[in-house]
Amino acid sequence: MTGSAKALNFPTTVRFRAEEGLAGAIARAARLNRTSAGEYLRRAVRERVLADGVALPSFDGGDGPRTSLTASALCRAA
Repeated sequence: MTGSAKALNFPTTVRFRAEEGLAGAIARAARLNRTSAGEYLRRAVRERVLADGVALPSFDGGDGPRTSLTASALCRAA
């Protein structure tokens, strides 16, 4: 199996409460993006955390947290 085809193991669970209807909206958005609800949420949260200027750990267990662009730099890049 290639590295890109191998599933990633995410050992940490994140839970939160949400308003009525959000779970259904997430499921619909995930289907539109042809992914699971969990993967959709991971991508959305990671995107927002980076936009807020917070560094995230790498997926591949590399040499430390990723550096991130500040929110203003992301806006300029878009």
